[in-house]
Amino acid sequence: MSIVIPTLPDSAPFTAEQRAWLNGYLAGLLAAQTQRNGSAPALNGTSAPAAAPKKRLLFLFGTQTGTAEALAHKLSKVAATRGFAPEVKGLDAYEKINWSEEKRIAVVTSTYGDGDMPDNAQGFWNHFKTDAAPKLNGVTYSVLAIGDTNYPDFCKAGKDIDARLEQLGATRAHPRTDCDVDYEAPAQTWLDGALSALAGPEGSAASDSIAPAVVAPAEAAPDTAIAKPWSKTNPFPARLITNRLLSGSGAIKETRHFEISLAGSGLAYEVGDALGVVPTNCPELAAEIIKTIGCTGEEPVTVPGAAAPIPLLDALIKSLDITKPSPDFIKYIATTSKNAEITTLLEPGNSDALRKFLYGKDILDLLLLCPGIPWTAAGFAAQLKKIAPRLYSISSSIKANPEQVHLTVSVVRYTTNGRVHKGICSTYLADRAAEPATVPVFIQTSHGFRLPADPKTPIIMVGPGTGVAPFRAFLQERRAIQAPGSNWLIFGEQKIANDFYYREELEDLAQTGYLHKLTTAFSRDQEAKIYVQNRMIEEGAEIWKWLQEGAHFYVCGDASRMAKDVDAALHEIARTHGGMSEDESKAYIQSLKTAKRYQRDVY
Repeated sequence: MSIVIPTLPDSAPFTAEQRAWLNGYLAGLLAAQTQRNGSAPALNGTSAPAAAPKKRLLFLFGTQTGTAEALAHKLSKVAATRGFAPEVKGLDAYEKINWSEEKRIAVVTSTYGDGDMPDNAQGFWNHFKTDAAPKLNGVTYSVLAIGDTNYPDFCKAGKDIDARLEQLGATRAHPRTDCDVDYEAPAQTWLDGALSALAGPEGSAASDSIAPAVVAPAEAAPDTAIAKPWSKTNPFPARLITNRLLSGSGAIKETRHFEISLAGSGLAYEVGDALGVVPTNCPELAAEIIKTIGCTGEEPVTVPGAAAPIPLLDALIKSLDITKPSPDFIKYIATTSKNAEITTLLEPGNSDALRKFLYGKDILDLLLLCPGIPWTAAGFAAQLKKIAPRLYSISSSIKANPEQVHLTVSVVRYTTNGRVHKGICSTYLADRAAEPATVPVFIQTSHGFRLPADPKTPIIMVGPGTGVAPFRAFLQERRAIQAPGSNWLIFGEQKIANDFYYREELEDLAQTGYLHKLTTAFSRDQEAKIYVQNRMIEEGAEIWKWLQEGAHFYVCGDASRMAKDVDAALHEIARTHGGMSEDESKAYIQSLKTAKRYQRDVY
């Protein structure tokens, strides 16, 4: 007789994460009773037969910021309560996996940049898309893809891996799920379906329900609100205690330094982590949208996560994203208004033209371009996505700043289509987050962006603009622990007079022996523009020497151009100063990534 494990229904008033933890806790209690009694109790109080062995399940994650990695670990702990023996590995461990022995695989992966693989999955993909990839006949699998529908190549990495595993002979046990930024609930739904399908006999895609007789103890349940009360779904109400302008009065960019108190939260972080901030919208923008759609703002609307309807004005300020229009909103407004231009841009093959058309436009811009739609408050709210948290690289060490977290933020303000546009989170911090208001925050762990374990290891940091943020944290950390390793920062911006962020701090670090080399590139201080990648080429021999001495190489900042240019410069240095061919340089740079000696925090 099998055991029925008690579980909470989906309608229970908990988040998917909390429900999974509680289900695991109940399973753990049952396991503890099983250990005490020597057999598993059945519902009628009699002893049940011994459980079948747990089934091995390999979770593989592809991650850029740590989200997919953390999710894979949480999901694996749920799987441990449902008859599986899970193991979690990064896709960068592909060479160490005996693929002939794996029968069940669950892939959790994000997508980086413009449809690219995340850094830790690139080596895996380079190998698996070739004829040298292993045959996967007899393997069953399922893929959970994490992305953002605001990007044209939504979840492309997950889609590519899903298709390639099937091409290699594996059997898709459960359909791929593509998650938007609010991934928690769909991830739980995917897991339930994937575990049921993967529970069948090895090599098949059976979909029998699972009734495991042996479950993991409560300690193996996922990390959730009970163990870690502050999270993305339950952010800590922090206080903003410092809001300081970093850029000079003549700067084109407005860059600010923020200090946020974590007192009373119990939150801790490591350098390299990110801070999640849950912003609110600009009230003036919300009011203008309400006026444009012909509403009053008092109409009740339903929003995700709210127990009861709330006024439309509150929803547009506190809950719904009214800045960047989602693909679904664009399609709806084009269809409803019969706007010929937008309709044409939505046709296949016009993605680049659509991207150019949408550049700099927000929800209000599209409403003004497509007048005459008979909006209702409820209908309008239904077309909007929930406000997503914004992640910022932490620019402090908690060892140097106890109970504080610092951010370095470029404040987005620009004028287009005859009015001022504002970045939702940067202007929230700059203009609307002062006391008595609180700032909802959480820590986003990033295992893929860490200082070397050995404090003697030298590091090279490339961080133009606000990309200097995590390297300020790295340097604070290394001074706090008196790390003997050499530190080299390559920083760039527009003008030295206005844009040399943290100049005094950096010069003090140099004088006290914790910043051994500082290289700058100010692009507008001479006729020919000079960027960090140009300085890298100039310093190529020295960079190569540091790499040969075991240095770790870090990059933070813009993913679309800067990170690619820095990567190209690093390959050129390997060819020029390492005497490598193009293929050899590619293999060498990939080896640095695999060894976690080349890490990127790019966005």
